[in-house]
Amino acid sequence: MRRERRRAKAWMVLHNIRNVDIKRDLGLNYHTQVIETLSGTRDDQRVLQYLIDRGCPERFLDLPEKMRRAA
Repeated sequence: MRRERRRAKAWMVLHNIRNVDIKRDLGLNYHTQVIETLSGTRDDQRVLQYLIDRGCPERFLDLPEKMRRAA
């Protein structure tokens, strides 16, 4: 995956969204899921959809094929 972690993270900072906010809002047990999704080692669709729903540009996220077709 070629997720643009730094750009996505910069976008999150500009919009006052922290990893822990995503973890809390999605009811996740660990923020590792968020970190790994942003880095591209995991494809947690809940995390990706959360960011898309809040306006994060999809080009920063390199969405999995399954999510690209739905968009």
